[in-house]
Amino acid sequence: MMIFDKAAFRSLAVSVDEKFINQIKRCLVLAPHPDDESLGCGGLIRILVQKDCEVRVILITDGSMSHPHSVTYPTARLADLRKTEMITALERLGLGAEKLSCYESADSAMPALGEDGFDPLSKRLKDDLASFLPQLILVPYELDPHRDHRATFQLLFAALKKVPAYKPVIWEYPIWLYENAMESDLPQLEPGELKCLDIIEHLMHKRAAIDAHQSQTTRLIHDDPKGFILTENMISNFLTGNEYFMERKKSNPTDTLSKEYFETLYGGNPDPWSFETSEYEKSKYEATIAAIPEGKYAEALEIGCSIGVLTQMLSRKCDHLTAMDISETALQKARARMEGDPKVSFIHGGIPTDYPMQNFNLIVMSEVGYYLSKEDLLKARVLILDTLKTDGILVLVHWTHFVADYPLTGDEVHDSFENVGLSHIKGERTDDYRLDVYQKQG
Repeated sequence: MMIFDKAAFRSLAVSVDEKFINQIKRCLVLAPHPDDESLGCGGLIRILVQKDCEVRVILITDGSMSHPHSVTYPTARLADLRKTEMITALERLGLGAEKLSCYESADSAMPALGEDGFDPLSKRLKDDLASFLPQLILVPYELDPHRDHRATFQLLFAALKKVPAYKPVIWEYPIWLYENAMESDLPQLEPGELKCLDIIEHLMHKRAAIDAHQSQTTRLIHDDPKGFILTENMISNFLTGNEYFMERKKSNPTDTLSKEYFETLYGGNPDPWSFETSEYEKSKYEATIAAIPEGKYAEALEIGCSIGVLTQMLSRKCDHLTAMDISETALQKARARMEGDPKVSFIHGGIPTDYPMQNFNLIVMSEVGYYLSKEDLLKARVLILDTLKTDGILVLVHWTHFVADYPLTGDEVHDSFENVGLSHIKGERTDDYRLDVYQKQG
C-alpha cells in the first residue's frame, strides 16, 4: 500500500465555476454508505440547498456491517440506526427525510457489474434517474478503494445507458482514496478535471452532519472492539475548507473521439456493433432506406460507413456514393464488401476535418454525430448544409441512449439540425433510436 500524496492531488484543482453551480436545479447524490454523503459532498449539498436546488440522496447499502460482531446492535438494529443518523445528517445540511431513498443493498457485499442482484439495482436506479433527471450527479470515484464505492460507480453507468435522451454532468468524489489508495487506484487526471469547491462558510454544518453519524465517529457501539470508526485523521481530509470533485472526460467526454479510439475498437472486434448479424441493426437499416424519398440520387454521401453494411443498401439508390469512415480497418472490410462496384468510392477520414468538398443530392449520417464535440458537430453542420444541393435529402439516424464515451447524445445531434432552413419531411422514434429526414429548400 502506498501513501496518497494529498497535497499534490489537491494542487491540481481548479475552482468550481460559480455560474455552473447557480445553473444546477436538480442534483442527485449517490452514497454507498451512510456518512459518505456528509464526508464527500456535505458542503456542496448545503450550498445547493441554499440556492433552492432540489437535492436528492440515494443510499445504496444498509450500512449494517460496520460493527459485525456487536450483540447490542445486530444487523437490523444497526441498519435502522445508521439510516436514522443519515436522516439527521441531511437535516443538518438542510434536507428533509423525504429527499432520501434507500436501496438497502448488503453492506460490503453490494453486487458489482455482472454479479447476482446488480441488474435489479440498475433497473431501480434507471427508473429514479428517468423520473428526476438530475443535471448533476455525485458518485464515488471509479476506483475508490472500497468494493461498494466501485460498484456504485458501475451501477450509475449501467443505469444511465437505459435512460434515453439524457446526459448529466458527473462528479466523482473521493473517500478512501485519501487513506487506502494503491498505485493502481490513483486517478490519472488531465488539467482541469479536478474541481475545488470553497465550503469554508458551510464547514460548521458539514462537521455537524459528519458528527450525526455517531455510530461511526464515537464508541457508541462499545461491544465490538474491532468495529469500524472514523478517526479524526480520516475526518480531517474532509474539513480543509474545500471539497474536491473529479469531472473526468472519461465520465463527461467533450472532445471528438479520435481515430485511435475506433482503430482500437475494430482491432479487438472486426464488427464491434454486430452490423452484419444484429436483427436490431437490420431493422434500423431497412427503416433508414425506406425513409429516403423515392428516386435516384446522382451524388450521395454516407458519413461513417463502418464495414459497409448500410453502404451496400444505399448504393442501390445512387448513381454514385461516396462513403467515408475514420477507421482504416473498417474501410478495408467495406471496400472488400463493395469490390467491383464502380458506383462506390471511399474516403479514409472523419468529419469535419476530412469532409469532401463537393455537392450531394443525398447525405446520410447514421450513428456518427455523437462521436463529435459540440464544436465539431456545428462545423460539420455548416459543411453539410453548404454541400447539400437544393431539394437534396439529409438523413440522420442515431441511438438515443446514454453512452459514457460519447461527447453528445443522439437527440443533441438531431436537435442541432432544427431551425437551420431545412424542411423536416419525416420523423420516427423507437425505443432505441431516432430517425429524421430533411430536405433543403430553394
